[in-house]
Amino acid sequence: MIICYIGDSLTLGYGDPAGLGWPGRISGALRTGETDVTSYNLGVRRDTTPKMAARWKAEAALRRIPGEPCKLVFNFGVADQVNKVSETETLVAAEAMLTEAKAMGDVLVVGPTPVLDEALCSRIAYLSPAVGGLCRKLGAPFIPLLDVLMADPVFTQSLADNDDVHPAAPGYAAMARHLLAAPALRAFFGLVEAQR
Repeated sequence: MIICYIGDSLTLGYGDPAGLGWPGRISGALRTGETDVTSYNLGVRRDTTPKMAARWKAEAALRRIPGEPCKLVFNFGVADQVNKVSETETLVAAEAMLTEAKAMGDVLVVGPTPVLDEALCSRIAYLSPAVGGLCRKLGAPFIPLLDVLMADPVFTQSLADNDDVHPAAPGYAAMARHLLAAPALRAFFGLVEAQR
């Protein structure tokens, strides 16, 4: 299985000294004796959704292998709000990007994450359900993270320990833990639930 994680600095794992971020931890959990996983982190610092829409396809296409399933995991929105990209611009770029991505492989969208700045976080909170609505329209699974991470003391402390936008390593680990527990992610990667 080929996985491309496409996003901004939060996908890149900025602030994690190990360089794993949440994508490295997800891919690590997916690697088992029965599952062959090749993953690529295509996160770019300060990358807004319009910029991402212009670059993702060429980068992901280089990493495809004929006959191998291709999974495309997108995470966007926070850099848009930091860089004052309007919700309309974000959604227009996201719709074009995700529509095209669905023709290349399976698509999953990880929702934007909270930050400690109240005004910025309220704008992200407004954007997240709009992205979720777009994903429903396109038939792409969406995992909202805003509320669950705001309620996670490890994540919020990790934001405070770093720069208030990017968590330190424990925050990325908490994010990966929540994602791995999400039914949408488990279904997307075909994770079999343990028999009781």
